[in-house]
Amino acid sequence: MTVEHEPLSARQEAILSALIQEYVRSAEPVASRSLSDQLARTLGPGHSPATIRSELGALEDHGLIVQPHHSAGRVPTDLGYRYFVERLMNETTLSLDEQRLIRHQFYQVQHQLDQWVRLTASVMAIALQSAAVITPPRGPRTRLKHFELLALHDAATLLVLVLEDGTVEQERLYLDNPTSQEELSRLARHFNERYRGADAAALRQDAASDDLSPDEHLVADALARLLDQHARFTYGSFYQDGLTQLLRRDEYTRLGSESARAERIRKVVEALEQNRFLPALAPQVMAAEGVQVIIGAENQTDDLKDMSMVVARYGVEGQVGGLLGVVGPTRMQYGRAIAIVRYMTELLNDLLAEQYGSEQYESDGGMP
Repeated sequence: MTVEHEPLSARQEAILSALIQEYVRSAEPVASRSLSDQLARTLGPGHSPATIRSELGALEDHGLIVQPHHSAGRVPTDLGYRYFVERLMNETTLSLDEQRLIRHQFYQVQHQLDQWVRLTASVMAIALQSAAVITPPRGPRTRLKHFELLALHDAATLLVLVLEDGTVEQERLYLDNPTSQEELSRLARHFNERYRGADAAALRQDAASDDLSPDEHLVADALARLLDQHARFTYGSFYQDGLTQLLRRDEYTRLGSESARAERIRKVVEALEQNRFLPALAPQVMAAEGVQVIIGAENQTDDLKDMSMVVARYGVEGQVGGLLGVVGPTRMQYGRAIAIVRYMTELLNDLLAEQYGSEQYESDGGMP
């Protein structure tokens, strides 16, 4: 999200950048004396406390910082963070050691698409001490690769569905009559030949025909329903990690009154557990390029108005894709968050490109 704002002077930008970096580090309002000392060390003379106070007043007038109390230092506003992210923040990258460690972790879970997704969330959460979220990869049209029918007891049957993106869905069916495993396998072979590569619409259209038996209708309907469910971003299709790390942050342990901290905790826990944010963001993020930063009040969800999100889409264009990102307080290391999200996006892009470009693609979504 880009916000138009009148450009600041070079000195004002230096002061704003220093203030934000110090506040992110300390979680304490930043005093003019502290800024004066810091800028004198980095930029040389010409940044007396009186000069800094004058420029801080101008930054307040611009709506970029605020003074919580009359005798306190200043803290950034959402607009201040936005200006910093778009104009002042230095581009950062992960060190080669970090990159090698992350890639080693992924190659330890070969042939396990679900593990790629879970590991991505874990890596982001640990690296940023924030909550991380990710959706499993979805195709623009989810298609059937293969399925099996397994006899359980009486008329109960387990349908195990493998999709073209490598994920596995299953559902228990109750047929009209008890059916042997041999008969179920014969039905599955026939349907696999008939429906391989089909999407939900094709299956549903065929299921409406009169040339299927009641049990075949039931199986075709179940396949279509599972394909539809998989194509949507549903509660169960979001993975999250890092809530424990997030709640150790100062915003939830020491900043503000006890009641204010409790309310912050309630809001973020409910928003994460109920996945309130990514479904609303999905159309916006999937249609955009690169890493996106949503800061504080820019969030559509009220419970996340004091949080920031750094999110991106990943995947193979035209074949499969998903969303990933991190959620934390607005007092976030934005440069590092963007670097982590960008690197994990590129890594998943590479892994999925290898997978979808391989003729050895395994039905369990494995890495070739």
